[in-house]
Amino acid sequence: MNTTASSPMAMPCQSPPSAEERLLAALRTGRFPHACFVACPDPLFAEGLCRRAAALWCAGRAEAQLLKNLVDYTELGEEPIRVDRIRELIGELQKRPFDEGGRCVYIRNAHTMSEPVQNALLKTLEEPPNGVLFLLTGNESGLLPTIRSRCSRFLCPAPQREEIAALLIEAGAGQADAALYAAWGGTMGRALRLYQSEDFRALREQAQAILRALLLGRLPLEGAGALAKEGGEAATFMLSLLRDILLCKQGLLATENPEQQTEISSLARRFTSGRITCIINILADGLERLAGNASAQATFTSLFTQIAEEIS
Repeated sequence: MNTTASSPMAMPCQSPPSAEERLLAALRTGRFPHACFVACPDPLFAEGLCRRAAALWCAGRAEAQLLKNLVDYTELGEEPIRVDRIRELIGELQKRPFDEGGRCVYIRNAHTMSEPVQNALLKTLEEPPNGVLFLLTGNESGLLPTIRSRCSRFLCPAPQREEIAALLIEAGAGQADAALYAAWGGTMGRALRLYQSEDFRALREQAQAILRALLLGRLPLEGAGALAKEGGEAATFMLSLLRDILLCKQGLLATENPEQQTEISSLARRFTSGRITCIINILADGLERLAGNASAQATFTSLFTQIAEEIS
């Protein structure tokens, strides 16, 4: 008689549900607040998620294209929101819905609402009419504490590269281009611009060429002006290349600029990890200054000089 205990059946390993799956599941089951701020480091991804959620709430299917024909869906934030528009909207929400589904108000760039507009919205966010869902995205720090307290917060991590690539394919990109632009971009918005704009791809190439020249011992100060128009994006592309150089020092392959693996390996041999980290910190400080509306040309001139001194 065989007395050996049989081993338990192996269960397939399931990945945890994505942020989108969690949000849509909460909507389907009714376990969702009437007002929600969707916090995500990738604004364009958050916008797409909110539109799919709104379509599910209003029409029963998470397909954003349905919103074009829905009277009971309102999206604000493309233009500055006026107080009278908010008051008009509140009045409309008191009426019966046009269709039998739910009604949704999505406010993009919610942080750009003026204080009077936010105050006009307060009571309706606290006690919205039955069947009305409010979704907000933007920068939470720009919202009044009273607005934040009336919204539940749904944290949506930055999308994985595969998610960005899938959305690019939906936008018309081929699989190879989608994978490459997703790696280059890091966010949905930047990846989409890379796919759609030859000028934006040229900016990336120019910014990284200038950085490579700096790392090879040259001081291309004449390039500062060329990067001034989109300084923050240019600095971001430079940081991307530096992160891959640091990965290479750790024995890993480039993840954000895979097509430059040979050049990245060559540059990595020139520096210690500590030196690369110092250069990353210099650029990160410059990116912060650019975000504060500092002169882009002056900032890049200073950055190039600092980096040249660091590697000399």
